Amino acid sequence: MGRRDWSGLPDELLTKIGQYVSGHFDMIRFRSVCRRWRHSLPLSHTNNWHLHLQITLLKEPKPDYRIRIPLPFYESYDPELEAESSPYHTVPSSIVKTTVCIINQSSLLKLEETQQEGKFRIINPISDIPIKEFPKVLNLLDYPIMEITRGYICEISHSNVLKAVILPEYDDKVCMVLVLCDHGRLLLWRNGDEHMKEISNKFRYDDIAVYKGHFIAIDRWGTVSFVDSSSLKVIQYTPPVLSGGKKKNLVVCSEQLYVADRYFDRARTSQNPYGKWDPSVVDFKIYKLDEDWGRWIEITSLNDQILFLGKVLNFFVPIKELSGCNKGNCIYFKGDEFIGSKSHGVSVFDLADRRIGSILSFPGCSDMLCPPSWFTAN
Repeated sequence: MGRRDWSGLPDELLTKIGQYVSGHFDMIRFRSVCRRWRHSLPLSHTNNWHLHLQITLLKEPKPDYRIRIPLPFYESYDPELEAESSPYHTVPSSIVKTTVCIINQSSLLKLEETQQEGKFRIINPISDIPIKEFPKVLNLLDYPIMEITRGYICEISHSNVLKAVILPEYDDKVCMVLVLCDHGRLLLWRNGDEHMKEISNKFRYDDIAVYKGHFIAIDRWGTVSFVDSSSLKVIQYTPPVLSGGKKKNLVVCSEQLYVADRYFDRARTSQNPYGKWDPSVVDFKIYKLDEDWGRWIEITSLNDQILFLGKVLNFFVPIKELSGCNKGNCIYFKGDEFIGSKSHGVSVFDLADRRIGSILSFPGCSDMLCPPSWFTAN
């Protein structure tokens, strides 16, 4: 069979194919085939990394609340939190997309868009520290790239945003934005709203995520709830974890829901629940939701997987995908080290021996978060 000339495909077929290009790097490769392919898929396609909020409101499907368990008998009511709450907040001033990817099976990096089209920052996926050792120009077509996950950075005036998630999840036609602010407050913006609205409740939340197409939030006791965008209320979905940890992170992987629970060397007080002087992490426990029985099951081993807990994104990566790492069954997270140190503020927890420390104390673990040797700055 002779060599095919793919540049001769009809325009209508190229347009149809382009509708199924969902990844940023797939879009780059598509546009690099030839001039006709490049013109058939403009940069303003669905992968335009600056999300615009002037779009049509989409109807949100109703969640399937399969697990109905009464709320715990105690509540995290805080009069100070109630007094600080404001019913209205300005709309998001910007939403920036970030992508965690593996380059050449050796480096795990996060790419964050900039104001300049087609350019983005390369940063540490755990500590969000910019990586300066990379060349100024990097041709992504020269290296195999695997996209791991995506996240969003949202800016709101007069609010300290800890995390933001959007719906639809993998579409730049933003319908809704759920924001986790300091003191565990939840804010929701729906397309067409003049202000972000606060989810009114007496609970503080540690993390938010999108699970099976719906917003979820987890409170400090490990109870996961759906966030109903119509009523602006939370509806309990799971029982509490009740493991004794003091900070919970949600991890969604292959439509399975996990919780990473952190233990600290001292209690997190109401005066400083999410402050700058966080206590040191001394232990972790991992739980997986059993939806059939409505319970949390403790996971004692991640086997050949690594769990990454970043400032915005939490995700699993199999060690076989990273030649720069030879140790699985670990959790990488932002530690309490000086941010300017060689560890870049990243710590590691080994689930096998319960050892915890700087990433530098685990041989072979830090290479994957550093520029590979075949990169040279210019």
